[in-house]
Amino acid sequence: MSLRARHGVSLVAVALVALASPAAHAERIFGREVTPRGPLDADEIAARRAALQEHLETQDLVLDGDVIRPRVPQVPAQLRDRVRDTAAPWDEPPHYATIYLNFFGGTLGSGTNAAEMQAGCVGPVDIDYPAFAGTNSSAMSMVQVFQAAMEPYAVRIAYESAPPAHLPYSMVMMGGDPTDIGMDPGTLGVSCSSDCGDVWWRDTTFAFTEASSSALTLGNTALQEAAHAFGLDHIDGSEHIMYPFASGGQKIWSSACTPYNDATGGISCTYVHDAFCGDDSGMQNDDAELLAFFGPNAPDVTAPEVTITEPADGTELPAGADVAVAAEVTDDHEGAGWRLVVTPEGADPLISNAYQFETSWQLADLPQGTYVIRVEAIDHDRNEGADEVTIYVGTDAPADSTASGGGSASSSGGGSGESGDDPTGDDGTGGGTPQTGDDEGGCACTVRTTARDVAPLALLGTVLLVGRRRRVA
Repeated sequence: MSLRARHGVSLVAVALVALASPAAHAERIFGREVTPRGPLDADEIAARRAALQEHLETQDLVLDGDVIRPRVPQVPAQLRDRVRDTAAPWDEPPHYATIYLNFFGGTLGSGTNAAEMQAGCVGPVDIDYPAFAGTNSSAMSMVQVFQAAMEPYAVRIAYESAPPAHLPYSMVMMGGDPTDIGMDPGTLGVSCSSDCGDVWWRDTTFAFTEASSSALTLGNTALQEAAHAFGLDHIDGSEHIMYPFASGGQKIWSSACTPYNDATGGISCTYVHDAFCGDDSGMQNDDAELLAFFGPNAPDVTAPEVTITEPADGTELPAGADVAVAAEVTDDHEGAGWRLVVTPEGADPLISNAYQFETSWQLADLPQGTYVIRVEAIDHDRNEGADEVTIYVGTDAPADSTASGGGSASSSGGGSGESGDDPTGDDGTGGGTPQTGDDEGGCACTVRTTARDVAPLALLGTVLLVGRRRRVA
């Protein structure tokens, strides 16, 4: 969203005043202490600007208004037929979703996975992104703006802490100003992707909360940037959330086909918008698309169901053996996530979040010991289902193992959309450098995976991707 009023008057001066307004002492935001950072010096601002420009060039990206997008448009594989037939009715199933409003900042790396604190706006050098520098009441006001706008749709809003990493969620960074990621002043927010049809569910976007003192404006900005990551583009009408310029008042989603507004950048997802407004319509219907992507809001009271189909519970193998793990995960709504958890006897669990919706894993060269293999699934109302089996490598199974081993389980969610105290949602084993070798109490094995954003297990194997939605390369 541009820092210009509806009649083109610059709001940069307002932004400069706002930069000095946040509290200078530690605040408690949603029960947690947050200390505002000091301002970046000129050298650091210049370095971040250079890093962003290099990142855009090397990745063949462009900053187009408030969206960073590929220079050459990329169409998800499952939507390619729509480019050839833009008038075809929308037939992709809706999916429940969660958006995390991150007021706590953190270290951001390059990538497209919010659960790993990644953003497509960040280059190869990590950025320490600042926490929200205002008050708890102003943060809560922004949350309420966001909640009110998303209430008609099956989208859950998290803000007290990050969701579990294996739950697919997108993230809006609620803090800082444009210079923190190497942009020039003059914008209230930026989306690091334009995900036509909301195919990839783990995007990161930014609302620069130090660029305005208005909680209403910043809440609307966060909505617009999150919606760019759903694939919505700018449209006419200053009353609309997707209007490209900052203007006062409560905003709404358009509920009728409304002309595009390309005053600040191009229109990316015409082939999706045409499915709702007609071939070559030049218009977008926000509400119709959001209902198609997410469905109407309703409680989800049914837990996902998980069945491990291989190996069988009680399987015995020689030391150094390989084993294939396969599971079936079903739910009454699209959008659930899951993870593989392998617990060697006497050691900590080893976790691989199924970021690519994989349901098959190949584990190899297992040392002697007993292993509990578990697949855990979770939906957006935090209902959970799981199944587990126990295998015995280089050791005999107990005589009664078939009676006391594996089985599926489910539990109802808490309904709050919050989990734990870690702002990154990291479970401690889901990402970063794989732990391999012979650490005390661990497993002397490694992992190999073909999916760029799949967090490695400390077990040797190849992840096989399945036919659910996956990340757009």
